[in-house]
Amino acid sequence: MALPTPDTLVPGDRLGVLRNITTADGATGDLAVVEGTVSTAVEDLAGTSGVDATGWMSLPPLADMHAHIDKAYTWEMAGRPAGSLEDAVACWQRFGARLTEEQITTHARRALMAALRAGVTTMRTHVNFHEGVDPLRGLRAVVALRAEFSGLVDLQVVAMHGHLHEDDLIREAISRGADLLGGAPHLSPDPIAEMDRTIALAEEAGIGVDLHTDETLDPHSLDIAHLSRITAHWPADRTRSAGHCVSLAVQQPQALTEVLATAAAAGLSIITNPLTNLYLQGWEHPVSTPRAIPPLRAIREAGIALAAGGDNVQDPFNPLGNGDMVDVAAALVIAGHLSPAEAWQVSSAGRPLLGLRPAAGEHGDVADMVLVRASSIAEALAERAPDRVVVREGRVVATRRLSTATVDIDTHAPKEITV
Repeated sequence: MALPTPDTLVPGDRLGVLRNITTADGATGDLAVVEGTVSTAVEDLAGTSGVDATGWMSLPPLADMHAHIDKAYTWEMAGRPAGSLEDAVACWQRFGARLTEEQITTHARRALMAALRAGVTTMRTHVNFHEGVDPLRGLRAVVALRAEFSGLVDLQVVAMHGHLHEDDLIREAISRGADLLGGAPHLSPDPIAEMDRTIALAEEAGIGVDLHTDETLDPHSLDIAHLSRITAHWPADRTRSAGHCVSLAVQQPQALTEVLATAAAAGLSIITNPLTNLYLQGWEHPVSTPRAIPPLRAIREAGIALAAGGDNVQDPFNPLGNGDMVDVAAALVIAGHLSPAEAWQVSSAGRPLLGLRPAAGEHGDVADMVLVRASSIAEALAERAPDRVVVREGRVVATRRLSTATVDIDTHAPKEITV
């Protein structure tokens, strides 16, 4: 009797033994799931049952470490804007007050479902203090969704305040469930003072920060150095992350070496967001447009924890985002010059930043994984891994499959359907 294959699995199924599965390092063999944990001691399990995973890979689950799900799916509503970061910010300031808490909940839930089907089981989302009355309505919506998706997506919430928001409102956001403080200091009249204020409020609450940092191609912008210095004394397990860091792409070698050494010594992590930064940056450079991605290999070689984010999902900041970190990983290869294996590693590197158990497919790891029909990570990224099975603690929680049809070459009549 033939064994079932991964493409027959449905949400709710529990994995036993994956036969002939290929792992991230290219090795092929059997892998077992015992009480939600990976076991490589398959010979200790009786029988020959399981799932025939020939032609499939087991890869670490994806982690979107810089999302904005409270803005998701608003590009059409906002009037189909196009342009630079400054244009997007101005559009959001005009449009954002129209969004209700109910709309934010609907759009954010849709974004979380899209991410889950794509294999994202860890996410850090920034949530604006929304324009208009009731600025915490987005935070309330996303905090409620964090509970709704518990056990499916580990969701960390960053309260993204602006320089016009009072300290007490920021404290209220923390009391309502924000995990971290965030913001975009470069949008304030005094970025250094705004960073200092945010750090002081975070220290008061005993929580970490994830700031939008140096989201510009101006080489004079190096707020990351100040952020590193003022958080260097923090406990090692307290989050201090810098998102974007675009200006690192235009530094002279010596300056880059120095600022990366400062960040590494402080225990700072960097979150790169290639899709949105490629879209938003460089509009003022019609020729020889800069890539707007920080030097990823130099960051890793400096010993800095590097993760990645999808950033925006069809909103004024990126009309084409879709919540799929496989697209992000592909961009890290094409535009960031990482190898496919490195790109997948960066796109799944968020788990340790949230203090979650390892899920690298090693013996004793939690059995969180994404199964893809591919023979290599390069093939998975090239083909965008259309067939996926998303697993948490050995239980299938989402699937996606490609269905194709072709016509007979001679008659053009329907001939072949592949599901």
